[in-house]
Amino acid sequence: MSDGWHPAIWRGTPAAQQPDYADAAALSAVEADLAKADPLVRRDDVERLRQLLAEAAAGRALLLQGGDCAETFAEPDLAGLGSLFDTLAEQLPLPAVTIARIAGQFAKPRTVEGRVWRGEIVNGRDDLEPDPERMRTALAHSRAIVGKLPPRLFTSHEALLLPYEQALVRRSGDGRWWSGSAHFLWLGERSRQPDGAHVAFAAGIDNPLGVKLGVIEADELRQLADRLDPHHEPGRLTLIVRMGTMIGARLPGLMRALRQDGRTPLWVSDPLHGNTERGGARKVRRMDAVLREVRDFVAIARSEGVHAGGLHLEMTPEDVAECSGSDEGMGWTSACDPRLNPRQAASTVRAFVEALSQRDAA
Repeated sequence: MSDGWHPAIWRGTPAAQQPDYADAAALSAVEADLAKADPLVRRDDVERLRQLLAEAAAGRALLLQGGDCAETFAEPDLAGLGSLFDTLAEQLPLPAVTIARIAGQFAKPRTVEGRVWRGEIVNGRDDLEPDPERMRTALAHSRAIVGKLPPRLFTSHEALLLPYEQALVRRSGDGRWWSGSAHFLWLGERSRQPDGAHVAFAAGIDNPLGVKLGVIEADELRQLADRLDPHHEPGRLTLIVRMGTMIGARLPGLMRALRQDGRTPLWVSDPLHGNTERGGARKVRRMDAVLREVRDFVAIARSEGVHAGGLHLEMTPEDVAECSGSDEGMGWTSACDPRLNPRQAASTVRAFVEALSQRDAA
């Protein structure tokens, strides 16, 4: 973090995927109120997560991150989610660091009848005009969730809507800035431009950060690592791999480049996003492709001398049938992309653990 960083620094750089609010005064009023609100998470818990992720990066733990593709303002099944995490964590051969995609994953853009719905925090499915008041609702809804979330679960979301994220940055007594919107924030394929607004924002907060990696060259990844983790701090940077059938061609060179630079980020597999197909009105994810990417990820990490550090899954405790596979469920309830049901999530974790076992036996 540079001495000149401040939460509004992103406003001077190109900002992708931001809504166009018609009423600037209303937006400013909401931002001002959110800036005075209590943070959603505690600074001590943010630091505790960072230490746990450092353990995972060192090969002494595994990250299990998961939850809804896109949150809505409906009441989530927190008991079911907690039980699902417990069941999956029990399968892992090392201590699990458990992070839910919850209490902030409201800004997921998608197209509805030719227009962009940017998620519950921005606009409604029926009224697509961006409304800053929705940020108040998102904060209140997130606060209610955090208050009932099992203590073993940390919170995370993609840091996409920058006015909301800026408003929830706080400064601790030691002068360091940190985000009060979640314990862990990540940048996606749509928001990780090294010279863009999201990277400029994320570079200055003290929370652990994730970066989704799909189509990226080694030089760009090095730029991102230099911007987001210039001091090679343990637990700071998690790289979330989502490459589908191209993982064999893309991932080895990226792992090799950072290892040669002396970097030891936490590498984890997101085997769903790179295996998303168009299937008419809805997207399709096939379990055979998901499991194959998990196995490929572990094998590549082994060959490159890198710790295969965990999984990032879009999953739900509901008995849905959104991802294709051998089991049937109750149908489709996702607000966006298909999610793993509990049996499919367990199969994915099992494939990961079996691949790790093969690595250890090699």
